[in-house]
This record gives sequence, C-alpha cells and structure tokens, in this order.
Amino acid sequence: MTANAFLAYMGVVVLITATPGPDTALVLRNAVRHGWSAGVRTGTGSAAGLLLWGLAASLGIAAVLAASAEVFVIVKLAGAAYLCYLGVRMIWRAIRDRARPAIGGDARPEVSTKTLFRQGLITNLLNPKAAAFFTALLPQFVTAHGVAATPVIIGLALIAATANLTGQCVYAVAAHRTTRLIGRRYFEPILDGVVGAVLTALGCRLMLTSRP
Repeated sequence: MTANAFLAYMGVVVLITATPGPDTALVLRNAVRHGWSAGVRTGTGSAAGLLLWGLAASLGIAAVLAASAEVFVIVKLAGAAYLCYLGVRMIWRAIRDRARPAIGGDARPEVSTKTLFRQGLITNLLNPKAAAFFTALLPQFVTAHGVAATPVIIGLALIAATANLTGQCVYAVAAHRTTRLIGRRYFEPILDGVVGAVLTALGCRLMLTSRP
C-alpha cells in the first residue's frame, strides 16, 4: 500500500466518521439518557462491528454478501426491522415521558454495558452498507493479493474502527455536556422523539435500498 493510497484512505475514513449515521444517533440518545459513558459503550459496540466486517472482508464473507441478492435482502430487512423497532420504542417513550411528570429528579435509569454494546454492535452488523464499504472501497487501497492482503485489510479495518470509536466518544461527551446545560428532564423526551424518528426513517430507507 503506497503512502498516497494510505493518505487517501485516511481522508475517506475521516469523512465517513464525521458523517452521522444510525450508530451516531444511538450514541447521542444513550449519552443523553444514561450519561457519556453509556454513549461510549454504545460506540464500542459499533467499532466492534466494523472490526467484524473487516474480518469478514479478509475471509471473503463480505464479498459473498455484496454479491448475493438473497443474502443481501435478508440482512437488509433484518437491519431495517431492527432500526424501526428501536425507533418506534424511542418515539413511544418520548410520548409517554412527555405525558407524565418526571419522577426521581435527574436520576439516570440503570442500563447494562451488555445492552449498550449489543445495540451498537447489531446496528452496525445489520447495515449492508458496511459490507459495501469493505468490498467496494477497501480493494481500491489494497495492492496485495491472496493471503498477503489479509493483514492489510484487518489493519485498515482497525483504523476505521478506531476512528469510528473516537468520533463516537466526541459525540457522547458533547451530548452529555449539552444535556447538562439544557436540563436532562426536558431534553430527553425531545431527543428520544427526534432520534426515534430518524432511526425509523433510516429503517424505511434501508428497506428500499437496492444492492450496492
């Protein structure tokens, strides 16, 4: 891999990291509702998903997904259903919280690290666009072939995952600080409604997405 190709790849990774997606929406929502560390744990799941996609690409599994219309449709529908499920739950919670007075002040509800990590991981793994990233984009930057390409692909995936996690941490901390300034009790229902609508819309859009 040449220096120019590496710099070009880094530019693409930075651009993708700075562009919000379903993972970012979940990180923002969890950071507001449960604190910045919850957003970071959600982002860790998202980064782990990218690493798994990188491993799949190195083994050729991601290429099978991109090439197979049937497998692509299965993953696409599963991802769309999951996003819509999360979105509708958040919208319902926003309506419910707005309809009744807050109880317990600003005490944050408990949520397990496993749940937060799983949300970020599943959202990433059920996104067929991630497969497209590793089958359509990475090959343009990898000059090695066969077995020699495996460590290069995994290394590039590690860079993408690290950049993704770094960006999610920034979003989590920013969301937490914004919440402290505005007031969590009033900001939570608004963000739940907005993020829920965004995730539902992304799920519907994903359902209509054709093969990359």
